[in-house]
Parts: sequence; structure tokens; C-alpha cells
Amino acid sequence: MQEYCADHGGAIANESESYGFIVEKENYQYCLRCTPLPGHYQGYLYCYDLRQQRMSQKEAPVGRVSYASGEEETFTDAQRYLDTIREELPYQATTGFRYETLTNNPTVRKAVDDLLLDFAGEDNPRRACNYGLTEGGKQALRDAADLDRPHTYAWFVMTDCNTPDEQIHRDLTLEEAVHLYRDSTRPEKRLGVTKDGIATVDFLREANGEQVFFQDHRRMESFRNDPEIFEAVQMIHRELEWSAPAQGMVMGGLK
Repeated sequence: MQEYCADHGGAIANESESYGFIVEKENYQYCLRCTPLPGHYQGYLYCYDLRQQRMSQKEAPVGRVSYASGEEETFTDAQRYLDTIREELPYQATTGFRYETLTNNPTVRKAVDDLLLDFAGEDNPRRACNYGLTEGGKQALRDAADLDRPHTYAWFVMTDCNTPDEQIHRDLTLEEAVHLYRDSTRPEKRLGVTKDGIATVDFLREANGEQVFFQDHRRMESFRNDPEIFEAVQMIHRELEWSAPAQGMVMGGLK
């Protein structure tokens, strides 16, 4: 992955360890974020529904412009907002033109930066997927790691991952997830949790007769110091690691 990313561009500004790639089809936009480092999740794929984005753009403010005269205008049409910035930038010194982008749509935010940098004679090094995680999203991740805040935990069991038979059982309690995982006869299954609706990690996977306990929760900010996660891991080991040998399985990933 490191070699491929280096040969195909996509380096993310200010993040030397990650790369971003974007593909836009008729109805969806796909943003792939790659971090080819051991001990990290190497890939995140974000999918944006373009129809929903267009509907949101029609209903919600996209941006606002103002002038020294006191005149202001708020736009719900992204293209009109971008056209206004393009037309007014050359005259901002005399008109007092100012703009404020209100939408979190990554395509629109990138287009605004493209206009500004092009006006300055520069290229924008950032790709649209670099704009995918908003400041609100980044703050939500920081909040998930804050031990002084209350948190929610939605446990899940996934079976037959990346196959046509894949199923995800969501919004379970830990006890429900453990029982469902233990009782499942699927050839591949895994157990994990989503915290505060934004941070997700897998704890356990069984495939090809081998059961592996992952250690990612010890490295991720959202999980590594969380006492509830610590207790959950202890329960998972207690309930599941001893039942496997009776089924003729090999245990892996334990230290």
C-alpha cells in the first residue's frame, strides 16, 4: 500500500502518513483514506450520497457574502455561491467583499479553496476527501476520548465479512453481543463496539478455525484509557477464550 500510494499521489497536506483518493460516480462519491502503517487501520472508505447532498444544499445555507456597504446575501445554491466568489474576488479591495462558507459538504469547501488559491496563482494540494471529517467530527473524536464525559456503547457482531452473505447485528448490549457471537455457527465472525456513534474497534475474530483477540483498543485514543472498555475486554476474554478449545480451535493474538 505504501508503494502504491507513493506512486499514485494523494498525499494529504499536513499528514505525511496518510493518503486520500476520490471517485465520483452518478449517484455517490467515494473517498478512500489510506494510512499504510503497522498498528493502524490502513483504510477508511467514506461514501457520500450525492442526491442527499444536493437536496441538503437546496434546503440549507451553503455560504454567506457581505460587502463594506453593509449588503449581505445568503446562498442555498452552491454553484451561485461559488460563482459569486469567483466574480467578486478581483474587486474585494474596493468593495470590502467577504465570504463565509456554512456547509460541511467536502466538495463545496474544496471548491472554495480552489478558487482562492487559483486567484493567488497556486494549486490546491488537498483532495476532497481531506475535507470529509469536519471540525465537528474531529471534536466528536476528542470527546469520545474524554473520560469526564458520558459515553454510549453500541456493540455489534459481524459475520461473513466482505462476502455476499455479510450480516451486521448492531446496537447490542455487550452481553447480547457475546451470546450472539458464541452461538453463531458462521465460518467467519467478529465482535466489536462503536463508541458515541463515531469511533469503532474490533476486539475478536474467528476464521479458518482460529480465534484472534485484537489489541487495537490499546492504541486508539477513544478506547485505550476507558475503564468500561477495560472491563468489557476482561469479560470477553473470560466468556469466550476458554470455550474455543472445546470446539477444537486454535487461539491466537494472546500475550
